[in-house]
Amino acid sequence: MQFEIEIIKWLQQFRTSFLDFLFEFITYFGEEMIVIALLGFIYWVINKDIGKRLAMTVFVSIGINSMLKVLIARPRPFQVDDSISNLRPETSSSYAMPSGHTQTAGTTFFGLAYFFKKKYLIISAILITLLVGFSRLYIGVHYLSDVVVGAILSLIIVYVFNYFLTKTLHPSKVYRSVGYIAFLAYILFIIIYGIKSNSDQFFDGNLFYYNLETISKMIGALIGFIIGIEIEEKYVNFSHHKNLTHNIIRFILGLAIVMIIRVFLSFIFSMIIDTSDLTDLSILSVLAVLLDFIRYALMVIVAIGLYPLLFKKFNF
Repeated sequence: MQFEIEIIKWLQQFRTSFLDFLFEFITYFGEEMIVIALLGFIYWVINKDIGKRLAMTVFVSIGINSMLKVLIARPRPFQVDDSISNLRPETSSSYAMPSGHTQTAGTTFFGLAYFFKKKYLIISAILITLLVGFSRLYIGVHYLSDVVVGAILSLIIVYVFNYFLTKTLHPSKVYRSVGYIAFLAYILFIIIYGIKSNSDQFFDGNLFYYNLETISKMIGALIGFIIGIEIEEKYVNFSHHKNLTHNIIRFILGLAIVMIIRVFLSFIFSMIIDTSDLTDLSILSVLAVLLDFIRYALMVIVAIGLYPLLFKKFNF
């Protein structure tokens, strides 16, 4: 670990305001906003089936990553050595191993390359994953091994998950099975983690929430995905077209609707529970992660199942 600490300290000696800006920008390619926009664009505009497969792959990957973080429980570099600067504290409240940003970027962009079979997408996926991983070192929130493991996991998940999908004639059944298994694993995980936390002399509600926040969001997204595809396949079954204006409207309106739901529900739920102060509040900590589950489930239900109803209703 000390060798990896020295790598980060060596990198940070070259810090400038420009490099800080550059690598904070690059790290966004492993964050939620970019992924939501990209998944929406693929699903609504380019190819519905590939959009479903890519979304499911990303949700599964992030869920696995979040569980591994809690199980491994590796502290962040800046928590081990206070001479390391943390340039992105808002994205480093959980544990370090494996790197979520690197794994998310790898899953998303290698997934695109896997589905569309284009050489430029393969090159882009390699570059983006490497750059996001490097940015996480530069901004002081990950060790080199966190980044390497995240990148490797992204490749494994993209290949293995979609290998099995290509072997079935009914992808929706696979989606449902994976979603139900993930949901059961999530409930079991919360129970075990909650019992372990309560057995400690001091229950840290903030730690409980931050460790389970991303898992709850992704399992909620998976359940929302299952409900959304049921709605879309039974009641919508929209098709794609090549009308540029209509496609622009589809994408911008859809992204706006999803973001409004995301922000509005976050605001409403924040009035119910203040997630910044859950130190010894075990019941509220559990409720907080369940509200995150609900928020992301609703976002995905709307994005996949309900929003496409407007395509037929208003012919765009």
